[in-house]
Amino acid sequence: MRKLATIMALLAMAGCEAAPEPVLVAGVTVAGQFGEDGEPSQDVSGLACDRPAEGEAARCLIISDEGAEAQWVEFGDGVLTAAGRFALFSSAPPSADFGTPPRGICDEENLDQREFDGEAASFNGSGTYYLVGSHGCSRDSGELRPAQFLVAEIDEATNDRRLSYRLSELLSAHPLLSGYFGASLNRTNGLNIEGVAATGNRLIFGLRAPVIDGMAYLFETTPGAIFGDRRLSPDDGAVIAVPLGADTGIRDLAALSDGRLLILSGPAQEQAVPYRIHLRSEDGALTTLETIDPPGEGKAEALAVIGVDDAAVDVLVLFDSAANGAPRLIELSLP
Repeated sequence: MRKLATIMALLAMAGCEAAPEPVLVAGVTVAGQFGEDGEPSQDVSGLACDRPAEGEAARCLIISDEGAEAQWVEFGDGVLTAAGRFALFSSAPPSADFGTPPRGICDEENLDQREFDGEAASFNGSGTYYLVGSHGCSRDSGELRPAQFLVAEIDEATNDRRLSYRLSELLSAHPLLSGYFGASLNRTNGLNIEGVAATGNRLIFGLRAPVIDGMAYLFETTPGAIFGDRRLSPDDGAVIAVPLGADTGIRDLAALSDGRLLILSGPAQEQAVPYRIHLRSEDGALTTLETIDPPGEGKAEALAVIGVDDAAVDVLVLFDSAANGAPRLIELSLP
């Protein structure tokens, strides 16, 4: 992984170790459009890529926080190329293979709304992608829109998909999170998912909120719990606290093959909090790798691993409120 340009040294985050400064790699070209009807997408919110053989293009999946479709793209030689789009579901409310949507938790209900509010994507390393909705009431209207409480499992080879509402059952039953489930994100620090990482037999969800006393939270479960019929128990989900600081939530996740986790952080609501990339070790140690300066009014929303070796990892970062995500390729030195 060749270093092409050096960016400013990082500001060390309180409570986190300092890391070698990252490197901004050559700019990424976008070929085609990532929005509906051949238009540029202004609301890219999730990205996940497979791990191709050396010299081959990566196949990636992009989702937006509007609509009910996902977008295939390919990344190679510095070009992110739009491929096919497909619908995640067709009915409203969407019927799911597992579980039922929550009811009675939001100010109002709009069962005819088909918007997925997709917030994150992950590839499990063996042919399966996972997509997740926000699992919160609509931020502007306070409505319950069932599709926003879905987790989707996508087969890379066939586009076959399974849908589940069962994550809602786990979140709403957890003693720490239950009081925030269905609460307003902006008014009352309500629960909102913006990250997911699939690794081994683990599904790890990153919560933008709540943030409590400087702690953000991961919620860990398994694919079998989400995409299965057995009765769920408290042992099927675990909360992990991450000390990111005041008003700072998780905006995306990406897993490394050795069990470590990249965490993209940013404002839990609309605070003046910087966007950063951190590395979390399995023992909980947190190292800040990068501070991101978004383009214009952009918000760092999506993080995907493109390449990795013993000393560094290449990541693609995409931004909401920027045309087609304004993709940025960054090489991060690993401690």
